[in-house]
Amino acid sequence: MDRSATVVVLETQKSEIQQALEKTPLTIKVDFATIPADSDFGTAESLVHIQHRIDRDIVVMSCDSVTNFDLEPLVSMFDQNDATLATMFFDAETLPSIPIPGPKSTKAATNRLLFTGYFSDYEESFDVSGRLLRKFGRVCMFTRLLDSHIYVMKRWVVDFLANSRHFGTIKNELLPYLVKKQLSKPKVPPENEGGASEYNVNVKLDDIFHYACDGDVLKRIKEKTNKSTPYSSDIIKVFAKMVPKEFFGLRVNTISNYCVANKSILGDWENIMGSTAPPLVSPSCDNKCTQMNLCAVAEGSIIGEKTSLKSCSIAANCTINPKTRITDSIIMKGVTIEEGVVIDSCIICENAIVRQGSELKNCIVGRFYVVQDQTKAEKMLLAHSEACIEI
Repeated sequence: MDRSATVVVLETQKSEIQQALEKTPLTIKVDFATIPADSDFGTAESLVHIQHRIDRDIVVMSCDSVTNFDLEPLVSMFDQNDATLATMFFDAETLPSIPIPGPKSTKAATNRLLFTGYFSDYEESFDVSGRLLRKFGRVCMFTRLLDSHIYVMKRWVVDFLANSRHFGTIKNELLPYLVKKQLSKPKVPPENEGGASEYNVNVKLDDIFHYACDGDVLKRIKEKTNKSTPYSSDIIKVFAKMVPKEFFGLRVNTISNYCVANKSILGDWENIMGSTAPPLVSPSCDNKCTQMNLCAVAEGSIIGEKTSLKSCSIAANCTINPKTRITDSIIMKGVTIEEGVVIDSCIICENAIVRQGSELKNCIVGRFYVVQDQTKAEKMLLAHSEACIEI
């Protein structure tokens, strides 16, 4: 198996992300594909952008997915069922303060994904196709599931996306479309008087069955293999894997989830990561703190004397001046904390400055924001805009 990956990044962020990956113990070959800095590509559009690089079935992972669940069972389920697409869901109830994204269902006995929706699409009720109920008889509905943003899909799906041009995202557009199309069948091609079909002459490139339908020979081979299942004759099949509760999984696409991820991993490294925690304080940082408990400090950061740090994550190139006290907080890269500051249960976003003598509790300080001297704030957003982190 070819162990390689293509990372799709903005042109302006390629160098920074490449340098970050070089510091990780990855053993796979990593290539980078860039998209214009002013573009707003969804995941589906990004796949079309790199279509020429894709020559086989693929695993698609969003950069906001964090999990310790092995993807092998997901790939095996995809392969064994000859699925069009397979995805997986996290149990939102296992993580605190994570919003429930909406009703989804899989058929319990087969893991077929039969319905997907989001709270924003419904008010008090939702409709289920009668054809779905007649075909599958019994389904289980869940409202606690969190999309993983991890997908395994057939190569031909990328061709379909490239030619249809109707899809920007996988989660909100392609996935619901494929789930619905499971109940459809290709149109019977019309025949002319001589018995020759015009179907292959006037092919609609946005017709998914043009890409999904197997040839007659391939169909006969499939019928004789051990991949036969109760629904193996279905042309389009979508499957879903439920990640067991004992595994860690969430999407770090909000400030709150970013906070949950940092605190969970820092506080329970061995169970989540399955290995002994590495040195959490980088040897390249200048650390003069003598009161530090359960903290991670990245390279290039400076921690002054007479500081007290407890349950904190401090990113690279931060400056923590003397006589500060920081508890249960996340300090992103390039932050400057001046002398005599008290920070409790806060998120300080990148390149922010907290001036001397300030006291912050349960606050979020936005990117490049300057908190003025002697500021006293609690449960506030201190930012130039609501865009506190880049997703």
